[in-house]
Amino acid sequence: MIEFFRKNHNYLQAGFFLTFAASIGQTFYFALYAGNIREELILSHGLYGGLYTIATLMSAITMLYTGKMVDYIKVRYLSFAVLIFLGLSSIAFSFINSAIFLLVVFYLLRITGQGMSTHTSSTFIAKTFTAMRGKAVAVTVLGRAFGEMVMPITALLLITFYGWRQAWIITGVFILFILAPYVFYLLKDREVYEPNTENTSDKHKNSEVQYRRKDVLKSRYFYLILAAVLAPPFVLTGIFFHSYHLMTVKEWSIEIYALTMPVFSILLMIFVLISGWAVDKWSAKDLTKFFLLPLVIGCIILAYGKSEATMVIFMMFAGITSGFATSIAGSLWAELYGTKYLGEIKSVVTSGVIASTALSPGLMGYLIDLDISIEIQVVAVAVYMILLTGLMTLSNSKSV
Repeated sequence: MIEFFRKNHNYLQAGFFLTFAASIGQTFYFALYAGNIREELILSHGLYGGLYTIATLMSAITMLYTGKMVDYIKVRYLSFAVLIFLGLSSIAFSFINSAIFLLVVFYLLRITGQGMSTHTSSTFIAKTFTAMRGKAVAVTVLGRAFGEMVMPITALLLITFYGWRQAWIITGVFILFILAPYVFYLLKDREVYEPNTENTSDKHKNSEVQYRRKDVLKSRYFYLILAAVLAPPFVLTGIFFHSYHLMTVKEWSIEIYALTMPVFSILLMIFVLISGWAVDKWSAKDLTKFFLLPLVIGCIILAYGKSEATMVIFMMFAGITSGFATSIAGSLWAELYGTKYLGEIKSVVTSGVIASTALSPGLMGYLIDLDISIEIQVVAVAVYMILLTGLMTLSNSKSV
């Protein structure tokens, strides 16, 4: 194991930093600047949220076309280009002065950050490794958890000492002149080391047939698995986005959400590593049959819990499912459909993830306006995930 990490540390570092860089295109990071942006541009909550949703949906559509670049462009150059555009988009964000400008830069940061940085990293790692794919994906995905822990504090410090506009410039300069060149160096052609790759127990790690996206989109099983993979980001984005409302309804301290986020990140990191080992020992497909259950338990506890400790328990179970979901998503599609056209297949998945995170805040907010309580909604998504788990347990074929 140690030898695997030592001999492949360049590629693993590259995947880690690409995933880490995606932090500045994520919802949790934009939330840190929301107050400043709305105040300076005089935007209502609805308009600000609407611009964000439109930009995110535009990003999801774009990913259907840009995602397949991973199959045809050398990842070293693609990663460098993505990070350069991400850095430039960060700097551009510091100059926003209108709603239209904000919409454009929202879109650029969503497509280069949440979209292409994450997609390029996960697809490259899945294509590069086979027998140790689960562990490799787990290591690179730690970049996400690291970003969730480090970037909020870093942003707050930069805002305090330099102002929010300068914070975006500093972030962009860091990506342009440090992160992008370093990742470019790391992705120099190197020999990949994997122990026991000839072991017959690893034959299931890749599909023998190399499927195209048009073939996969005809599969009912694909849509079932896709629904399961999209469930955690859809549910958690909606709950996190409406956390202020949830805390108010529950009559809990408003700060409890921020204070329990580290619990979520720590459990995510732990179970990314555990699930990475499990993917290599069994398969990602096997893990899909139960990975939603911790989040189901967490949602039920959150809906009916009365004390603030409920939020801690929810974050623990949410972190467990997110850890498993991340490792599964990194390996599953290569197992089922091969690696040759993995970029174009995963672009559909990445697009779906982006779209789900755009739709859930608006949908849950609309239902709240209709007096459908957030607790009822949380129970409803728990029932939905139980149904998905049952269907995946009964399904034994990818039907392609």
